[in-house]
Order: sequence, then structure tokens, then C-alpha cells
Amino acid sequence: MSAGEPSPGRTGQAAPDSPAVLIEQHHVDIIPASARHGRPRDQFTLWYGANANVVNFTLGVLAILFGLNLFWALVAIMAGNVLGMLLTALHAWQGPRLGVPQMIQSRGQFGFHGANFILLASIVLDVGYLAASQVLQGDSLNTLVSAVPVPAWIVIVTLPAVALAIFGYRWIHRFQKVMTVVFSVVILVALIQAATYGPVLRQYRGFHLSSGPILIAAIGLFFMNMLSWAPYVSDYSRYLPADVSFTRTFWAIFGGNVATTTLFAGLGAWIATLVPAAAGNPLGALAKVSGLWIMFFMGISQIPGDTLNAYTGMMAFASLGSHSTRVMAAQARQAVRLAGILAIFVTGTILAAIGYKSFLTSFENFIGVLLFFFVPWSAINLADYYLVKRGNYDVPSFFTPDGAYGRVRWWPCTAYLVTLAVQVPFLDQTFYTGPLVRQLGGADISWIVGFVVATVLYLAGTWRGARRDLPAAAAMAGAAPRRLGR
Repeated sequence: MSAGEPSPGRTGQAAPDSPAVLIEQHHVDIIPASARHGRPRDQFTLWYGANANVVNFTLGVLAILFGLNLFWALVAIMAGNVLGMLLTALHAWQGPRLGVPQMIQSRGQFGFHGANFILLASIVLDVGYLAASQVLQGDSLNTLVSAVPVPAWIVIVTLPAVALAIFGYRWIHRFQKVMTVVFSVVILVALIQAATYGPVLRQYRGFHLSSGPILIAAIGLFFMNMLSWAPYVSDYSRYLPADVSFTRTFWAIFGGNVATTTLFAGLGAWIATLVPAAAGNPLGALAKVSGLWIMFFMGISQIPGDTLNAYTGMMAFASLGSHSTRVMAAQARQAVRLAGILAIFVTGTILAAIGYKSFLTSFENFIGVLLFFFVPWSAINLADYYLVKRGNYDVPSFFTPDGAYGRVRWWPCTAYLVTLAVQVPFLDQTFYTGPLVRQLGGADISWIVGFVVATVLYLAGTWRGARRDLPAAAAMAGAAPRRLGR
């Protein structure tokens, strides 16, 4: 029995990992073989339900507000979604292979303490997206029932998400299956209503591209929105059997994310080109086209997203103490889980209630900052997993500062910091414009530069040494090098 595995239940009681157990028993510990379950298609419904929401609708509106017409907005939505999810689905494969959350796995690249910076950044990501989601939920339900103020709605819609996050992994998957069915009907009806509402406004018709840099900026927006799942996508695949099909798992996650995000963002872009007032009140424009009924569904649409953000924030919270036997002990897991979930929800709810009046500008800037910090991490993580170590890790070493990956792996950390510096001249945000952006016509290509530079730097400094250490790492793991799929 592994150190992180709970003791079997007494005779007549459900085993700790049995479906009969109401509340999840694990947090960041290694998922044992006895607890592995699920099929690739479960990943499709999980991510479809998570992305059928008001946030993606609003991002579609932003693509129009950037200055694109409907055709090029749809191109940007599709291109950004596909590019971002190609990378994110590759991250997801680490879950069933290693059986640990994504941020814990990052210690294989950066070292036990070296990964703490990106771990803390992931908590900011979780809290930021949670607050953004709550604001849009509150706005939606306030449009439906204006007598209840937005801050009150924010608290109300948070309560079911708190309960779902506490119940954990199995219940999250079950809930998403229901949401997949419900919101498939909602988006179908909404698209039919948009098609019968009237023609697209003249200024948004045709195939003329107003600006190449604006198109790149819009693609970057949706690329990062997809990549923002990467820091915790493995949290929801780590219970899958270790020998699950790579191809089926990859395409289930890819399809579930891209299909629903494209549909809801596409609806947002379409609504913004039908109603002149959409720029100032996107949800009001949607209500004008579809009716007030849809505001209820927009209000509850982000319950899955709220749940995922709090659940994964809890994972990061627990990871900070994962070298402690007290934190990792089976009898302490529920207290750790509850404390982490409540901490994330309380922080996000306070931020949402304070900043709901300036949401759109703040959220756009927030995604831009995410691009800056998470693209280099993604590049290094994927290069290490697929090109250097080829999936072979000493997983128990993720939980000790004195393990195979040490306290800090200096070259990956250096490559990450150098990449951040290289990205700066290519940034174009409301608070800063890099010197090279103007020469490129105003296109923020920092995310493209960051991914390429981080990959090249990391491989240049580690490939030879990692290849030399690979047999030793495989021996420590007690297994021969594995293939990536079957």
C-alpha cells in the first residue's frame, strides 16, 4: 500500500474509493489503482458542461468589440480555441499516466520549491476566473430579477458550487453530464432565435479584415482562454485508468472544450452584430434577442466553472503543504479540502462583489496577464513530458523536497524567467505597450514568442542531461519506459 493510500474499510463498510462514498477522499495525493475509474467520453461531458457558459458568450462579444466583423470574429474564435486546446489536451494526458494534479507534476520540471511560483500563480488564476464568472452570473440574474442586487445574486449562485466542490470528483462529473444535455438544448434554441431575429448590422457583414493585429489579439484572447484550463486539466483526468487510450482521451477533451466554447462564443459574436446596444450591455442584447428566459440559464451556466475553479484552487492550496505528513494523512484530507475550497470561494466572492461594475476591462487585462505567465510554463511542461522524459517520472519524488527533482531545478527556472523577459517587448496591454509592438502594427504576439523561446531554451539546456538520466528515473519508478498511448 502506498503512503498516500487510505486504509481499507471495515467489513460491511464501503471502501474509501467506492462510488458509495458520498464525499471524495483524496486531494493531491497519488490516486491508487484501486480508485481509478471512468472512460474517455466522461471527459467530453465534463468539459462540454464546463464551457457552456456566460463567460464564453461574453468573450465572443469582446471579439466584435475588438473591431472585427462577424466572419473574422468567428475565425478568431475557432483558431484560438483549436490552438489553445491542442496544448491543453496534451497536458490532460499527464493525469491518467501520473495520477496527480497538474501543478504537483510541475515539480518534475521546476523542482519542489521551484514550482511554487507557478503554483501560486495558478491560485490567482482560479480566484480571478471565479470572480469573473460570479460577476456575469450576478449580472444575468439581475437582468432577470432586478429587485435583487448583483452582489446578492453573486452569493446566491455561489452556494450550489460550494456544495458540489465539497462532494468532489465523482459528483462534478455527474453534474456535468446533466449540464451537457441542458445547455445543448439552450444553445440550439438561442441560435435559432438569433437566426430568426433579423439581419446582421451592415458594418459587421462581409469578409474584409479590418486589421491583422486585431485578428491576432482576438486569437490570443481565445487561445489563452483555452490554455487557462491547462494548469489544472489533469485534476479531472487523474482518476482515469493508467492504460486508458491516449487517442480517445485526447479527442474527448479537445472536442468537449472546443465544441461548446465555439458555440457560446459564436453566439456572443452573433448577438453583438444584431443589436446596436450590445457593446454597452451584452446580456441585455441577448435578452432582447432570446427573451428573459435565457438569463436564468446564463445565471446558472457558470456553476460548473465556479466549482472547477474552487476545486482546483483547493488542490493548489493543499499542494503548498504536500510535504507534510499531517496534511497528506488520510484523516486530515477532508479538513484540508474544506479549508481550501472555502478560502477560494470567500476570496473570489469578495472580489466579485467589489469589482463587478468594471468587469469587461478588468477581465480582458486579466487574460492578457495570464498569457504572459502561463505560456512559458506550458511550453516547458510539455517539452519535458513529451520530448525529454517521455512520461517517465518518479512520482513519489513530487511530494518531497529531497526527491529526484530536488528543491529547485535551476535551468528550467532560468529558462522560464528569461522567457518572461523576452516577452515584454512584444506585449500590448492597456497598462503597457512593448517597444516592438508598434513596429508590428500593434499586434501582441508575446504568447507566440513565449512558447517558442521557452521550448527552445529548455530543450537546449536539458535534453542531453535528461536523456542521460532517463534510465535512472525509470529504474526509480520501478518500470520500463512507457509508450505515450496505445
